[in-house]
Amino acid sequence: MFGFYSSQSKSMIKKNHTLAEGLKEGTNFAFKHMAAKEDMRRGFLKAPLIQKIVNTMWFANKHDDGVVLHNHFKPFPYPALALVLMAIECCIDEWMTGMQTDIPFTIQEYRAAYESHLKCLQAFEDATKTYNVLPSICSKLYEVGCIHSGATPLSALAEVTVSVRVIATAIKE
Repeated sequence: MFGFYSSQSKSMIKKNHTLAEGLKEGTNFAFKHMAAKEDMRRGFLKAPLIQKIVNTMWFANKHDDGVVLHNHFKPFPYPALALVLMAIECCIDEWMTGMQTDIPFTIQEYRAAYESHLKCLQAFEDATKTYNVLPSICSKLYEVGCIHSGATPLSALAEVTVSVRVIATAIKE
């Protein structure tokens, strides 16, 4: 996804290592437009990989958790978004030596990273609260997930109503 390559070549190993460091620097991997310089990054939390993971984990089909448990996933919850960021970070960590090595994705290994991502999201929300940035991002993650799943959007569901005539008839009976 990010351009890592398996190789025994010293130059490729160095390139992979440099790439991994660059992705982790300032959570660069979470940006739609990554850049070495922070002021050049654009689209925080809009990296396509984030939506792809959300779709795969919670919106694979119309019976998946994100759709069925819409009361919990609309908008997409911050703790789940922190989990996605942590999972991406784990995958990048597997390349930190320049060669891919399995790293256990366990609570012991990644609790601190999870808490750090969650704290970052809360700080981002606080800093952008006036503009409703993070809730908008999370709403879009949910909406795109629903489209991916093939589920009917909640707003498109027909409202069940009873006409005045039916009510009047029921009263007379």
